[in-house]
Amino acid sequence: MVLHRNDDDRCRPGFGYHLKVHSFRAVTIILAWVLIFAAFYEKPELLTGAQRALQRGIEAVGDAIPAPWGPRIEFVFREIGGLIWLQIALLIFALRLALSVFAFTARIIFRSDRRP
Repeated sequence: MVLHRNDDDRCRPGFGYHLKVHSFRAVTIILAWVLIFAAFYEKPELLTGAQRALQRGIEAVGDAIPAPWGPRIEFVFREIGGLIWLQIALLIFALRLALSVFAFTARIIFRSDRRP
């Protein structure tokens, strides 16, 4: 039996690409947890302020959506996801966005094929 490669297989990313993507994901998750633990010990008022701001945001979204869905959505985000997991997810998203912008900018600045 001979395996034939089609055109779709040539367009798929290889192992190195997947390793780079998943290592970036793992690093951002670890960095987010390190920042949360550091804030917990050094500046707990940052976590309290972030939690209050998130709660106010959830309330604003719940108030903007007509009943009965507004109170339902507010309940779900506040009681199920808003306590800690939503905050962690938002921190990871912010870290990935910041690091991606940094990497994009560094690639443009330090590009090797720059023309004089």
